[in-house]
Order: sequence, then C-alpha cells, then structure tokens
Amino acid sequence: MHVSSLTLRDFRNYARLELDLSPGISLFYGPNAAGKTTLLEALFLLATTRSPRASSDRELLRWDAGGEAGALPFARIASDVHRLSQSLRLEMLIQLRQEEQANDVQLRPQGNVQKLIRINRKPVRAFDLVGQLRVVLFTPADLELVHGAPAQRRRYLDLTLSQLDPHYVRTLAYYNRLLQQRNSLLRAWRERRRPRRAVDDELGYWDAELCKAGGYILAERLQAVAELNSILATLHGDLTGTAEPLVIGYVPRLAYPAELGDLPDAEQLRAALHAALLHCRTDELQRGQTLLGPHRDDLTFAVAGVNLGLYGSRGQQRSVALALKLAEARLMTQRSGDAPVLLLDDLLSELDMHRRRHVLHTIQQPQQQTLLTATDLSDFEPEFLHSITRLRVETAQVFAV
Repeated sequence: MHVSSLTLRDFRNYARLELDLSPGISLFYGPNAAGKTTLLEALFLLATTRSPRASSDRELLRWDAGGEAGALPFARIASDVHRLSQSLRLEMLIQLRQEEQANDVQLRPQGNVQKLIRINRKPVRAFDLVGQLRVVLFTPADLELVHGAPAQRRRYLDLTLSQLDPHYVRTLAYYNRLLQQRNSLLRAWRERRRPRRAVDDELGYWDAELCKAGGYILAERLQAVAELNSILATLHGDLTGTAEPLVIGYVPRLAYPAELGDLPDAEQLRAALHAALLHCRTDELQRGQTLLGPHRDDLTFAVAGVNLGLYGSRGQQRSVALALKLAEARLMTQRSGDAPVLLLDDLLSELDMHRRRHVLHTIQQPQQQTLLTATDLSDFEPEFLHSITRLRVETAQVFAV
C-alpha cells in the first residue's frame, strides 16, 4: 500500500499544496513549525477520521480561511491510495456549519464542524473510510502510550483493529453507545432508589447487548495481543540489543474463569461478562456506572518481568513505544498482506546510534512506504540519505531536493 499524492487546501497552516509522493522512503526536513507534522496528520486523518493532536476539528481549518462568494470556510484533504487489489481516491472536507458561520466562529478556537467524506468521489459515512488507507503513526508523544493513562493503551489496540476489520470499528462504536446509555440508566436508578428486581428487569436488554459486543471486542483484543507478542519476541531485542523480549500483558477487569484458557472465544467471554455484571450489580448501582468490560481494561509492558510503564527509564519507554508501533505495522501486514504506510514524526530524537541504525534498517523494507520528519539531516548517514527522497519544508511549502 502506498500514497501517490496528497492535496491540502486551507488545512492547518497550508493554504494550498499539491504533493506527489514516491512509494519508498520520503524524508521531510526543515525548521520547527514549518508544517512537517501537518503532512503526517493529514494522512492519519484520512485513515482514521481523527486527528492525533487536535482537541477540536475547528483547529484543522486554517485560521484565516475564507469561503468564496459567500461559501462557508472549509479545509480539504485528498489523496490517491494504491492497494494491492485496487486504487482509491480519498477525500475529506472539514466545513463549518451554517449556524457557526452566522455567529462568526472564525474568531473562536472551538466551533461546530462537519466532515464530508468521499471515496472515489462518492459520499460515504465515516465508518466506511476507516481502513481504506492503513497507517501507523509514531510521534514523540507516544511515550504516553507506555506510562500514561489506560485509555491511551486501549486506543492503541482499537485503532489497529479498526483499520483491519470494519466489523470491529462498528462494534466498538455500538459498544460505546450502549455503555453511555447503560451508565445513564444506572445513575437514574441510583437517584430513584428503585427495588433491585425492577432494575434487573429493565437492565436485561442492555446487559445482553453490551455483553455480546464486549465479548467480541475482548476476544479480538486478546488475539491481537498474542500476535503482537509473537512479533515482539525478536523485534524489541533487535532494537535495544538486549536478549529479553518485550511482553505485552492484557489486564481485563473481567476475571474470566481460568479453564477458558489464554484465548477464550467471543461467546465464552460474553457469558463470563454477563455473569460478572449480575454479580456486581449492587456496586454498579451505588456508583452509577458500568464497572466491567473492555472500556476498563489495560495493557502492561514488561521486560524480564519488570513493568516498564512503572519502572522504566525514559529511554526504555521510548524504545517500547517505538517497538509497539513497528509491531503494529507488521501485524497489519501479516493480516492483510498489504503493508501500511509508516508515518514517523521526529523519529530519531533521543535515540542512541545503535537504535538509530536498527530503526533505519527496519523501515527499509520492500513494499513499505515510509514518511519521516526531521529538523535537519545530521542524524542520518549519507548512504541512507542517498537512497531516499528528500523534501525540504519551509513555511507550509514543500520543495524537492
């Protein structure tokens, strides 16, 4: 899989951009705030429908973007994507809604924004876009994946599986809607102090649907963790020069029976989750929230039995984050037969020479498109620079070198 073109209009600091991309490795270099990371962000947005760094979609529109002839301000991203089986034209329009324009939302950082999506010029829903372009993004902020909140680690798994399986992304969205509704009901019943039997009767439907979706999500996550551990058995050691493998541990809030084994199926997990929810009903009513399910689970990362999220140095945690992203790319390739596009932002900062050499060797794979960013070229060996495409980025303009 590779991207052959990227078009931007009024996106972040880019007024206009028409960029052709080669299938191999491309390095975007230039000063800070020139617009290098924005190029990776645009492709990530086309792959997942979400920005990795914006708190509001309004931030994606160029600050002084203006509509023509009374049209609403908008940003546009488009790309030609070539997969093993087909070529696609992906487009996203990020536009202010009419009521926001009337209130002069351009003067405010937040705003009510809608996304309009097309595949091969046909309008589609956001769900239909996810997975058409598969990407793996690494940024310096990914250290949070190792030592940050559990939600970061759940998101890592969910983004990977959502790009691989349309059913997963739809089931995850359905689960989140069920969870929100069920929590609303639990809070309402806590305030009303209704009899336990009445609560059980009314929660029956929500329990059944939540457990069905949750069992599927848990089964898929456990399978993905097993596959990632198989990949990491050698990858992390090669990256760090150590003999001990990196091991991902999946930590469910659901204590399913040991006899189900390491990889229970979706039906077994559905039944275990349903029984556990009934068992903790009193606690849920007291707290007004759903206490068990994939929305409460976590991951651990250990080498030689040491939890690096708790006890690892900054360098060790950075190596873990990088190994996880490279393993994610290999998992996507193994499952789909088509390598994702690697998006590596400021990859070599804080890496020693050994890790730099191994990472650069690892990404030089056939059929693997990689887009790198850096502030200058001094971190790269001349032989590597001669084998790739170099592009200079200055004040939201890209120049071939």
